[in-house]
Amino acid sequence: MLGKRILFAWELGANLGHLARDLPVAEQLRELGHDVTFAVRDLRVAQQVLAPRSFNFFQAPRVSTSGSRERPPVNYSGILLASGYDDDLSLAGSVSAWAALFEAAQPSAVVINHAPTAVLAARALEIPAAITCIGFELPPSVDPLPSIRPWDRSSIDELCKSDAAVLKNINTVLQQYSKTPLHHVTDMFSGLPAVLTTFPELDHYGGRTNARYVGPLSALPATAEAEWPLSEGKRIFAYLRPSVPGFEHLLTALQESGASILCVAPGVSEEDARRVTSPRFKVLIHPVSLDKALRHADLAVVYGSGTMSDALLAGVPLLMVPQVVEQLLVAGRIEELGAGLLWRAPRTVENAKATVKKALEDPNLLAAARAFALRHQGFSPEAAVNSVVEVICSVIAKQ
Repeated sequence: MLGKRILFAWELGANLGHLARDLPVAEQLRELGHDVTFAVRDLRVAQQVLAPRSFNFFQAPRVSTSGSRERPPVNYSGILLASGYDDDLSLAGSVSAWAALFEAAQPSAVVINHAPTAVLAARALEIPAAITCIGFELPPSVDPLPSIRPWDRSSIDELCKSDAAVLKNINTVLQQYSKTPLHHVTDMFSGLPAVLTTFPELDHYGGRTNARYVGPLSALPATAEAEWPLSEGKRIFAYLRPSVPGFEHLLTALQESGASILCVAPGVSEEDARRVTSPRFKVLIHPVSLDKALRHADLAVVYGSGTMSDALLAGVPLLMVPQVVEQLLVAGRIEELGAGLLWRAPRTVENAKATVKKALEDPNLLAAARAFALRHQGFSPEAAVNSVVEVICSVIAKQ
């Protein structure tokens, strides 16, 4: 197959995870002779992840939003409403911007990474596309779309209204391109091959019978191995950010746990890192290779769903401190598996100390984490990448 132009599209979400899971796929596609470029939400993240590997990237179109909403999104449609889908003119402008980017880039295929408006633009221009995502980014084909805040007990009527508002504006835009209107919000993804880069047990919406799961993908640039502090006793690996609610209280609890702590905390100032560092408490402000760190850990304290997966694959139980709904939903799945504890409110020092102690001492958590690792001992990141590449190449081959 002659080399084709492939554009990766990232529109919603934050931090390194989106590009980190696209990177190994993009590198393999480039090795196969394809010309790969990226349209990214965050240029700063792209400079960290893509520039060292010499990938070209553009700023992805940003949807104009109307400001804060009265309450958080109730379902995937609510996320879209909070991302500019509450206004047909704003949505039309964003679709036009994506369409112009496609016209300039002339891709043979678009690879969608949480980029719903890129999906609409590809549909409008009839450009082939494939989806690679975690479960949260591809809602199930049900009506109405399920709640992403099940603890709030959103009413069916509220879910339906959210779906109807989004669907109305999507169809208004599609009409401008003389395209058939959709009957459901998830119809925007219909007909597109999709690969879920997670495991069925960790799908935010629960395991799906007809989905293609390949397991997690990730490849952070220039990550070095980190040495554990010299100390006897149990070891806790922590991957946190200062933005995690209760961050300072959790650091205090870890300091007083009696364990050896290796804490990776991007965003922490060097001064703050020195303040908490001790012979048995090491704080690093840059990402590190997780393999060695997790291999010797008795407990992982993390906020991100990707790191949760990495810990489970290593058979390490979790204390989970999510800061957004997507992470909270995965943490709930892991609690159901019995392989981790969720740090619940109130996130006080006393609560943190009690939760850390319980997570360290509960043998059932360790047993469940090791059972997960055993179930997925055949998982291969290389095979997962190959599966995604195979799907993308099949899309190109149909042209």
